[in-house]
Amino acid sequence: MICDAHCHLDLMNDMMGCINEIKNYNMYLYAVGTTPKAYEKEKQLCENYRNIGVGLGMHPQLVSSGYDDMCLFRNLFKKSHYIGEVGLDFSKGYIETKEAQIRVFNEIVELCEQYGEKVVSIHSLKSANIVIEILRKYKKQKNNRYIFHWFTGSISQIKKAIELGCYFSINPRMLNTKSGIEVVKAVPFDRMLLETDAPFAFEVKHISGIEKELRGLVLKISKLVGKDISEIIDENAKTVFQF
Repeated sequence: MICDAHCHLDLMNDMMGCINEIKNYNMYLYAVGTTPKAYEKEKQLCENYRNIGVGLGMHPQLVSSGYDDMCLFRNLFKKSHYIGEVGLDFSKGYIETKEAQIRVFNEIVELCEQYGEKVVSIHSLKSANIVIEILRKYKKQKNNRYIFHWFTGSISQIKKAIELGCYFSINPRMLNTKSGIEVVKAVPFDRMLLETDAPFAFEVKHISGIEKELRGLVLKISKLVGKDISEIIDENAKTVFQF
């Protein structure tokens, strides 16, 4: 079963069409969210589909925007196995909310470590060092799975995240840049997952498009590293998502 470890199902043009189509595919989708307010509705729409995991999200770009309802997030947290998209974003447009983002992400990681059994998709644009520091500060549970989505940090940061047991979800756009290729080469095979970040990375009309994108990505990564790693990536996804 091929797995998309990070996509935005609720932001696709035909969300219900994609949900209805997925039953015909041997595929698993981790549908990350961006706000806690959107979580319950999407969870309800997907509740009869065992191959969709819906994430309780608090996107760092939305912290201090009025959509960052941490009270609701805490109330929903216990019943959500999937947490994401969460993290930090210190790029130019969001650096002004840095301290608020750090406060929110600290609380989220602390909750994950308090309850355990969470699969967490992390945004870490221009902020990987602090993300890693926060994970190191709180991480005690062995049954949480932290995934760095579309990682753009350094090789040394990758090594630190690996030491903490983290995974990395890789998307096709990472293979279009020199820095992205270096990241892919630096990630151990047993910590690799696939993602599309649809519909941001590419337009989605049907689930078949996601499947084609993921299978093409496996081939490209295998060619880049000089080894067929399709079975390894499948096993990684089974370990993380328990399907």
